[in-house]
Amino acid sequence: MKTFYRGKIFTFNHSATLANIQGLVPDSLFVDEEHFTFLRDGLIAVENGKISAIGDYNSIKHQICAEDQVVDYSNKLITPGFIDAHMHATQTSAVSAYGEKLLTWLNNYVFPSEVAFKSDISARREYEILLKQLFKNGTTSICAYLPNSYDGADLLFEITHRYNMRVIMGNTIMTDGNDDLITTPATSMKISEKLYQKWHNTGRISYALTPRFALSCTEETLQLCQEFVHTHPDVYIQSHLCENKNEIQDTLTKFPWAEDYLAVYEKYDLVTNKSIYGHCIHLSDSEWNRMVTKGAILANCPTSNNYLGSGLFRYDVAIAKDAKFALATDWAAGNTLSMLRVMDDAYKVAMLNSFKLETLSRWFSATLGSAKALQLDQYIGSLEVGKEADFIVIDPAANDLLNYRLESSHDLLDYLFSISSLGDDRIIDATYIYGNKVYDSKRS
Repeated sequence: MKTFYRGKIFTFNHSATLANIQGLVPDSLFVDEEHFTFLRDGLIAVENGKISAIGDYNSIKHQICAEDQVVDYSNKLITPGFIDAHMHATQTSAVSAYGEKLLTWLNNYVFPSEVAFKSDISARREYEILLKQLFKNGTTSICAYLPNSYDGADLLFEITHRYNMRVIMGNTIMTDGNDDLITTPATSMKISEKLYQKWHNTGRISYALTPRFALSCTEETLQLCQEFVHTHPDVYIQSHLCENKNEIQDTLTKFPWAEDYLAVYEKYDLVTNKSIYGHCIHLSDSEWNRMVTKGAILANCPTSNNYLGSGLFRYDVAIAKDAKFALATDWAAGNTLSMLRVMDDAYKVAMLNSFKLETLSRWFSATLGSAKALQLDQYIGSLEVGKEADFIVIDPAANDLLNYRLESSHDLLDYLFSISSLGDDRIIDATYIYGNKVYDSKRS
């Protein structure tokens, strides 16, 4: 049996890239068959968690059989679920902490909150709150930093596996710093190995080796991370890079042999085409070029960077250099889990750098562009036959101001721009993961 979903449909097509969608102007039918599709009255068929058909309603409605189910989302927008490429699953209780820069914020608020994850009860409660909010905001995939303990990390792997989420996650490796959080290098690697063996490529899960950042690691730790990457060549790597100027200076003081921040990771072979580096605000020209050459992923977090006053990401440079970048919340330094709000902040950050970040570029970087950067585009990021059915339903009418604004909107770019400028969790009507509804606004 299939389930058919009827409504407006917007999706990028697999051929779309950040470069070839620049400057695109939709025609009067709102359709660009090469790069993206917008259907005013579309239909998607889902069977066994995957998309089996998509097209104009009148063109494919004949495929509906008597035993099939039809879900009517007319006048609502069906679009791919959002991908959050950098977030911390351990920081929900620290969200909206007031008035500190990065390093002070970590020491005063974040590290104490993460100690609570030694309790299974505390961890389970926080994970339940986090996932509910992710689904409520239309996020279907995450790249997440987990607790440094085996049990605390294993629990979220277990929960996301139950939801059949497409995730990239790993235990946070921290061997230098807060005494209540650090482990020995050998212990961290044992936990990493155990989680990798249990969860990597299990269902829709990928394991990521996750040294928190250079300041939280000794050279022995980084050397063990290097050995792990050599023996597990398919592993993802995630860490932080050039988020804050004081962080950069402290890193160069700790590793005086390094010519720059990136060189610390490069020495230990932690910069690959499966490396996800959060922030990347203050990269030198050399660091930009080396990141691009090695195909590393820049996970940009404008909401977080604004909140902590860290700086402005150079979208103009990223696009000009054809860098692999994705949008992210950096929850809970970012004080929202809404990728719509992140898109809006990305636009504002770009404007502060006198650069207009186009509407399609922002939607792309939260969906298919992120999936391509993460090498997951064969599975997620767009609504195409054969792909996993991770999608959301947006109801602009749930926000009176947005609904009023859209009355005067008569082209696709303005329609999408208004949704990303004025939208938030209120307009997410439903969220589906692998064809299963995990959020319904009417039942929340």
